[in-house]
Amino acid sequence: MNVVLYRPSLEARSGTGQLLAMQWRGLTSAGVPTQLPCARGAVKFWLRTGVRARRRSAADIERLRAHGAILVDHGLTFPSAELVFVHNLAAEAGRHVPGDTAEAAQHERDFFRALDPGATVVANSKLVAEALHEHYGLARARVTVLYPGFDSRRYSPERAAQLRAAARRSLALDDGVPLIGFVTSGHFAKRGLDLFVECAARIAAARPDARFLVVGSKRLPDEARAHALVRSGVMRHRPKSSRPEPWFAALDLFLYPALFEEFGLVLSEAQAMGVPVLTSRRVGASECLPEIYAPWLLDAPEPGAMASRAVALLADASVRARLARAAAETVVTFDERAYVEGTRRLVAAQNRRLK
Repeated sequence: MNVVLYRPSLEARSGTGQLLAMQWRGLTSAGVPTQLPCARGAVKFWLRTGVRARRRSAADIERLRAHGAILVDHGLTFPSAELVFVHNLAAEAGRHVPGDTAEAAQHERDFFRALDPGATVVANSKLVAEALHEHYGLARARVTVLYPGFDSRRYSPERAAQLRAAARRSLALDDGVPLIGFVTSGHFAKRGLDLFVECAARIAAARPDARFLVVGSKRLPDEARAHALVRSGVMRHRPKSSRPEPWFAALDLFLYPALFEEFGLVLSEAQAMGVPVLTSRRVGASECLPEIYAPWLLDAPEPGAMASRAVALLADASVRARLARAAAETVVTFDERAYVEGTRRLVAAQNRRLK
């Protein structure tokens, strides 16, 4: 059995890039010959991850398939692929996030219309699985949900304990100062930066001692930089990093008001670091929260309700500790081992089908 993991453009710091590296390492370690071709980004990806990616054309990919390779498409590029992983869904994002998604949605429509009847579609959440059925008529039985896995070697309560003091010193914060954070790999608009800032203003009015941290992109948008919380230093920014663990460790609460997020790996990473989280059901990763979170989970990212929940949690350290402990215990079910094993089972099923 040979496997080809394909994505047109590889980016080591993106969530999808991390998952591809995870799959390549896991399958290779299990003795499955696995290639990682792309159209762009192979050299940088190799240098940053140590995973050998290669630039390959569509004709190259088809030749590999002709020799029996199982194609795992991570970019909605090959409708003939045996496995199709869906990481983003423009048709559903367009309902919630400002911006023109018509072209991307049309590409999705064309792709799923041409999809091979034998292909298995892999959604990264039930949220996306249901949207695929609604927008493109995919039968629910044809879509498998496999939650993305976080790297348990990097994210754990033990790592948080090691990193917390130094991270807070770098922010010039005493340990007793409550710190609420927002961490993202990019796309501030989709992830709800403006809602985070609005929440922060409401929280600061009730808790003047609270401080806020935004991690992502190279710089804040001009509107956010001009906000009084940023100008006063109550809200601070740190650039996007391939190693955000110290920033998670510094937090007392992770607030994630994404307008829509197909999954949202940062939510799992925060939980794994023992940080309580606040988010909504518009984020696919909220499906992985333990039952204890039910009273704290919103249907949509409404700033007033989210801020009031944050203030309540800041006032009750015991509740925060219970939430954090429960999440840290359950999120391990969704680590890289589970993701790789889920991928291996899907690949093996397709291999049996082809034989």
